[in-house]
Amino acid sequence: MSVIGRALPRFEDDTLLRGAGRYAGDLAPEGMAHLVFLRSPVAAGRIMRLDASGVAAMPGVLAVIDAATLAGAGIAALPAPALPAHLARGPVHAPTFPVLAQDAVHHVGQPILAIVAETAAAAQDALEAVILDIEDRPVMADLAQAGDGPAVWDSATGNRIFRVEMGDAAATEAALSGAAHRITRRLSISRVTAAPMEPRGALGEWDESSGRYTLSLGTQAAHRLGDGMRALMGLPEGALRVRSVLCGGSFGMRNGAMPEFAPVLLAARLTGRPVRWVETRSEAFLADPQARDQIVEATLGLDAAGRFVGLSVAVTAGIGAFAGPSSLMSSFNNLPSVAGVYRLPAIHATVEGVHLNTQTVAAYRGAGRPEAAYVIERMIDIAAREIGIDRVDLRRRNMLRAEELPHRTALGYTYDSGDFPAVLDRALAAGDWAGFAARRAEAAARGRLRGIGLACTIEIAGGPAMTPMPEYAAVTLTAEGCTLRLGTGDAGQGHGTAFAQIAAEALGIGMDHIRLIAGDTDLVARATGTFGSRSIGAAGSALWHACGDAIDQLRVHAARHLEAAALDITFADGTFRVPGTNRAVTLEALLTAEDLTIEAERWEATKGPSYPNGAHIAEVEIDPETGALILSRYLAVEDIGRVINPLLAHGQLHGGVAQGAGQALMEAIVFDPGSGQLLSGSFMDYAMPRASDLPFIDVAAMPAPTTSNALGTKGAGEAGTVGALPALASAIADALAPLGIGHVDMPATPAAIWQAIRDAEVTSSAAC
Repeated sequence: MSVIGRALPRFEDDTLLRGAGRYAGDLAPEGMAHLVFLRSPVAAGRIMRLDASGVAAMPGVLAVIDAATLAGAGIAALPAPALPAHLARGPVHAPTFPVLAQDAVHHVGQPILAIVAETAAAAQDALEAVILDIEDRPVMADLAQAGDGPAVWDSATGNRIFRVEMGDAAATEAALSGAAHRITRRLSISRVTAAPMEPRGALGEWDESSGRYTLSLGTQAAHRLGDGMRALMGLPEGALRVRSVLCGGSFGMRNGAMPEFAPVLLAARLTGRPVRWVETRSEAFLADPQARDQIVEATLGLDAAGRFVGLSVAVTAGIGAFAGPSSLMSSFNNLPSVAGVYRLPAIHATVEGVHLNTQTVAAYRGAGRPEAAYVIERMIDIAAREIGIDRVDLRRRNMLRAEELPHRTALGYTYDSGDFPAVLDRALAAGDWAGFAARRAEAAARGRLRGIGLACTIEIAGGPAMTPMPEYAAVTLTAEGCTLRLGTGDAGQGHGTAFAQIAAEALGIGMDHIRLIAGDTDLVARATGTFGSRSIGAAGSALWHACGDAIDQLRVHAARHLEAAALDITFADGTFRVPGTNRAVTLEALLTAEDLTIEAERWEATKGPSYPNGAHIAEVEIDPETGALILSRYLAVEDIGRVINPLLAHGQLHGGVAQGAGQALMEAIVFDPGSGQLLSGSFMDYAMPRASDLPFIDVAAMPAPTTSNALGTKGAGEAGTVGALPALASAIADALAPLGIGHVDMPATPAAIWQAIRDAEVTSSAAC
């Protein structure tokens, strides 16, 4: 029986459900010290006085680390990231990203000083003894005003960091100029934070005898993080081991080097002890990288028959005070997804990133894909309403058909496989689109406004589009079992189960004989990491090929064992056979009989990325008196290629939809525009979806295997979020359409919906 495709429960769950998992906050080696950070209480200012002279003598204090301490240890700053040359329109105007502030601060929560003490309480007490005097400076914390307000940096003439451009400007302008219908809208995409279940933390250790650091923490990309930290600290190859423990959620946030890790490591060397830092939830709201935060001006052109002729997109992206490793990329790298699943012959897009006196942004589940899907799907809904075409019909008229694939979009993506109309049809049938009128009427009889929303989405997985990044996989086979070493890191997806299924299928052995090692730079030779929905496609394909290499090695031994030529030996279902005879030996028996150790490894990229696509349908009910919203039904039909484990895939889609619903309906990082103070700095103010906020999420698969990787898989980790944002916005607009309301910006909170209804009533009264 095939192992791939079976809905097997996760092997990992037993440990987690028993509370036996070990996270960064659980690490407590003997003699461990604790580190805390003094963070800026203001968004912009000059440091006039920083006096920690009395701290060192306080009970339990072991070390005080400031910017001068770091400089003395040769620790610099994270460099400003570069832009792809073919997209950049001018240089990047961004300073380096300091570990600790020295002369000035540029956002609330910026770390200024670190204190190391015997206990966390002693370290916190010592913070109170630090004298900090900051002279306030003008603040820019409003994305809409960033072009005209005070400059975040004295050295800059404005707040623009970069500009990128893609597509054909002249062709797009010509198409829009000749369009029978030209629809323009301004869309706002809110700033959010990852808010993983486990706040960030790290344990630093120093071995004097080897001159080597060890950093233990939860991360989705141990090697990438290690490379960044070695560059930041000026360390040679081999001087830092990164070891990932269990990771309580990441969503892109734990994908590379972060400034706080440098003081943790340095403190271990200065004190000669293990040093642990674990942030509080309040600290996480201030210090964790944030995400999204865009204002988009979009224009969609259609001909008289309702066919798309051109799309123009201009994005202003709030980056923050500094540009971290993924800050710039996440604002534009996946924007080509804005082409959607449609024939759109001309597209032109620009992105301008701007400084704000806020925490920096980084990649967050989808990293530009949800934003792109939101823009094209909202514009289609708005266009359908304005020109009087049914929104489903408008999509059908413009949707690429299966026989048109492969198709290269105007922004350079090449869709290799899929049947977008069939996915749409399946969703409409499963979601009972035809029966919605009766449900709307029933809700109206109860005084409620019911709406149904639709989004047809596509995204890139395992990119970049032209040059996918390689991944590492190694297989070791002995009589005792099979050990896998992979370059991708698990942050809750169930890698131990999924990769065991792939290896078991390839080798024909039981999954209980397979062990996975990942997330350790000492034990895994090289790696790229987990991000961009790439793990199964990239690491899974490398693993499949490595298993094939191991079988080829074993075939030689099987030939000797079976007294046949190696070329005559076949392998299937875990057994080597000589065709036409009864001579055979299982892989496990061969390993035992020959006392073999077989090793094979691959470091390779897939032939190209994959393009998961789907259709999402959401239904909501709104109380017009209060603006309160209930998400009543949700359906996602997804083409994620060949499905390795339906249970895991559905879990990824459920979680993605929940996160998308959070941003669409309630989540928002909000700063006071005058002071830059964070107004949503706790779960009292930053609303997160609960189980009671979500209906049963129905998921169906319509796989069209990709040709770009060995397994035919497409990514699943971000598909739910990509579809949820536009589907929910569509449902809300549909519910409010009878009142003349065509759009509500995210998050569509009860207050925002209530205000939109009141504004519509005023407009209606004025018209009368």
